[in-house]
Amino acid sequence: MKSNFFDKIRELEQRLPAMLKRVPGIIRVEGLQFIADNFEREGFETKTGKYSKWKPKLKKGAQKKILVGEKRGGSLMRSWEQETTSNDRRVAFGSSLPYAQVHNEGGKAGRGKGFMMPQRQMIGPSDALDNRVMVKIDRIMDSIFN
Repeated sequence: MKSNFFDKIRELEQRLPAMLKRVPGIIRVEGLQFIADNFEREGFETKTGKYSKWKPKLKKGAQKKILVGEKRGGSLMRSWEQETTSNDRRVAFGSSLPYAQVHNEGGKAGRGKGFMMPQRQMIGPSDALDNRVMVKIDRIMDSIFN
């Protein structure tokens, strides 16, 4: 019995470093899917299945999805995938589009005196995102222990 236990500990010691190197990649993939899902549902998922809906556009009539402009066709959503970086220690979600931050955080947007852009958060701290990442990590841990 003891031999089996120590074999498992040795196996864990060998496999753990490789598993830890996979974590930033998991966070990157899950985070980018999280952003895409928020665009699709037009809101920010704060807790699993619970969305803080984005304020709708002011224009009336047939509307495309919020933050998907007629001319650019989703360049804001795609910019997150293009600009997000990761290495074996961290993930940095980013967008080089000048309007990404003001949409994500809300605030003064330069569209005339006193115009305030409503917050349409797509990335940031979220229990739902944390849960997505933990589910993936738990699956990897299960494969190590089983």
